[in-house]
Amino acid sequence: MTAPSRTAGSTRLVATRPDTAPATTVRTTGALLAVGTVAWAVGMAIAGDHEGFGWQSLLGGATALLFQAGIARLLLLQYRTAAMGDGPLARGVYRLQGVFLAGAVVSTVLDTFWLLHGTPVWMAFDLCWPLSMATMVGIGVRVAIANRWTGSIRWTTLWAQSWFVTSIPVVLIVRDAGLWVASAQLISGYAVLGLLLARHETVRPTR
Repeated sequence: MTAPSRTAGSTRLVATRPDTAPATTVRTTGALLAVGTVAWAVGMAIAGDHEGFGWQSLLGGATALLFQAGIARLLLLQYRTAAMGDGPLARGVYRLQGVFLAGAVVSTVLDTFWLLHGTPVWMAFDLCWPLSMATMVGIGVRVAIANRWTGSIRWTTLWAQSWFVTSIPVVLIVRDAGLWVASAQLISGYAVLGLLLARHETVRPTR
């Protein structure tokens, strides 16, 4: 495996496999993540803890799906650049997270149109959302430890992917006011990470 690369005044995403991510892929991933994050943060703050079908559920659902699309692209970029490492455990975690994220997407669709709410089917898919967010925390920690994503990108990834453990407890305690805290952490984490990726120029293995 190759070691992480550093250049003066910059950071670099270092791939350890031949299928490296081209610059356009990194930038489009970052743009989608930034836009999706801001959209969901605003949508969550406006819609609040609304129950039932209506414009609030449509707004919350549509923006959540856009955010989840950005998360999916982020995970794919991390996988392609071996951000957690290139071993079988890292690949297995990404595949498991893919299953959780797919279930979370189905949960979002069900909540958007208020379908099957309260049924065992709804509860099974609803469980995928906290599972996927909790797994993101573990991935973020491992990316920071692996140090293949360096500099500000490394630490912003850790901060962004800690969202579940830094914001959800606040939401559970103070409810609607906590949604503003969660929204602010989303923007300072995932949105900033998206901007950092969007302005990145190279993702290539070191020599």
